Amino acid sequence: MSLAGDLSPHDRAAARNVIIGRDADILADIGRPGVAAAIWTRTPERRFQDWLDGLSVDQLPELRTTVPVHLVEAAVMTACEYSKVPVCPERDMLASDAAALALVLAKVADVRMVRVRFDVSEEVICPKFHVDNVVARLLCTYRGSGTEYVPGDVVEDPQRIGKVPCGAVGLFRGRQWPGGEETGLLHRSPASGALAGARLLLVIDPVSR
Repeated sequence: MSLAGDLSPHDRAAARNVIIGRDADILADIGRPGVAAAIWTRTPERRFQDWLDGLSVDQLPELRTTVPVHLVEAAVMTACEYSKVPVCPERDMLASDAAALALVLAKVADVRMVRVRFDVSEEVICPKFHVDNVVARLLCTYRGSGTEYVPGDVVEDPQRIGKVPCGAVGLFRGRQWPGGEETGLLHRSPASGALAGARLLLVIDPVSR
């Protein structure tokens, strides 16, 4: 499904809906009218999560690169080697999972290049609700508390704040989303009280040809 959707350029309605599913195919529904975010719920394997949570902060991989989608796994492995992440099956799982998510996004967005980040933080990076200045953004918190989101028209109501669970995948529309729908769903890093130790966040943006 193309990110452009089937919207008329004269339709200025704001998309605020969030759809949630247990299959990766749910991410393709980001192109449906009114859908501002799609969340693929999944639970990390306990062995993998225990391993990742047990790494020291300086071992967590940090990465900022723009690469063809087929090189994402190699880029993550290089970042892991630089951070001296121990060689083990769990390290391979992290790299292959990031690569698989990049491939999902590339198919949904119909691109061959992606911008990939692994952010490591012990503080809140983006404390204010916002919309990213991109076409779309895929977020997956591998360690720590997940991304929070809320419709822009009820941002002051804490009861309306949702969260992408750790290990789940959220795909959010950005300001550059094509077509006539504005994006009325905001997101942010988890509130400071939700942080417990270092957070490892994967961020993937499509890069147009």
